[in-house]
Amino acid sequence: MAPKGSANPRWNGGISEYPNHGQMKRNRLIKLKEADGKCEVCGSDAYCIHHLDGSRDNHELENLAVVCRKCHGILHTAGERANSNTKYVRLYGLTCRQMSEKYGGTSSRYHYLHIHNRLKDFLESQIGNSQ
Repeated sequence: MAPKGSANPRWNGGISEYPNHGQMKRNRLIKLKEADGKCEVCGSDAYCIHHLDGSRDNHELENLAVVCRKCHGILHTAGERANSNTKYVRLYGLTCRQMSEKYGGTSSRYHYLHIHNRLKDFLESQIGNSQ
């Protein structure tokens, strides 16, 4: 059994990307059981939950779909509507792919900079260099 709370090495101070994270986790388990652990798109084994309306606030069962990682990635990268709702667009105004096209490098470079809290400074330096 993994340690709980601040004893867990993945503890982040109780901050979650999802409002009402507990409800999302409970409803995730319900949806996984209903779908028998199978992706609702392709039928593969699945453990991810996708918010159909793109809102991290709406954890209603009818707004959640069980998907495999591959289908979840496709759902988040297919079309401008999906890309416009990523955390990168909300935080920086561009997707990782758009950043890589604009400033060079790979999409994973921008993800790396983000998780190490250096992406904002990098983007500000790029904007300053272009003026």
